[in-house]
Order: sequence, then C-alpha cells, then structure tokens
Amino acid sequence: MSQRSDCVVRPAGSRDVHAIAEIYNHYIHVGGSTFDNSPWSPVQAQSLLDGDPGAHWCVATIDDALVGWASAKRFSARFGYRFSLESAVYVHPKSISRGIGTQLMHSLHQACCDAEVHHLMARIIADNQSSIAFHQSLGFEIIGVQKEVGRMNDEWIDVVLLQKLL
Repeated sequence: MSQRSDCVVRPAGSRDVHAIAEIYNHYIHVGGSTFDNSPWSPVQAQSLLDGDPGAHWCVATIDDALVGWASAKRFSARFGYRFSLESAVYVHPKSISRGIGTQLMHSLHQACCDAEVHHLMARIIADNQSSIAFHQSLGFEIIGVQKEVGRMNDEWIDVVLLQKLL
C-alpha cells in the first residue's frame, strides 16, 4: 500500500488520549483483537502514555482527526529484555485498508531503531488473520503459537507470536 500524502504521523501526546481510547474501545467492543474487556477512559490512556519512559507511541491524523495509533512498550521489566519491545497498532474502523497502519508501523519502527531497540514482537489473536498477514508484510515472522493462552466469552483462545529484528 502506498503512503498517504494526507496522513501525518507524529508522537502521541495528551491531546490524543480521548481518540486513542475511542479507537481502542471499538476493538474491545467488537472483539477479536484484544483480551481487554473493559473500555479505556482517557485517564487510563494517559496513564499508559506516561507509564513507561522507554515506550514509543505515535498517532496518525488526517485533517487533524486522529485515525490510528501504534505503540511499542516493554513486555518485561527484567534488565536483559531492555532492547525488546511489544508492538500494537489500531486504526479507526473507517480508515482500515488505507495505508495508515503501515505508516504508523514504519514510524514506530524508526522510533525504535533510533532508541536502539533490537527486537520488536507482536502477540495477535490467532483468528485475526488480517493482522497476522499485515505484520508479516512488514517483515515480522511467526515464531510460535501459545495454545489456549487467553479466555474470552467462555472460549479458550490461541495467540500467534511474531517478531522482527531491527
């Protein structure tokens, strides 16, 4: 997908927390993308933005409207993992398949490279084949499956593990 010239990707900030929460809450509501079951408040989104000084957050806007966000944060506080981050990307449902996720992830990858991150991972619900394919198109490789690691709506759910060395 080509890069959109009308899409601006920038670091996330306090002015973005309402829209970040709104987009994420859509995916909580429809299911299949997260194991969260309670909507985020803007205060929770702000807390996540501020909570990990080594994390990277970026947002995509079109005409000043926030249409997606991506993050990379530590998946373990243990010292030896300090160069390894877990990524997430969420795009407003009306903006899917328009290249926004790709732009967000390219920006996130650059921020991670600038911070000397070596390993980026993603954990994706196994039924979310479009997200798995999207990550593979960005150079992530599947490294395994965690069988029945999560439970939602009285069903056990598998998670696919992907990684990309930067």
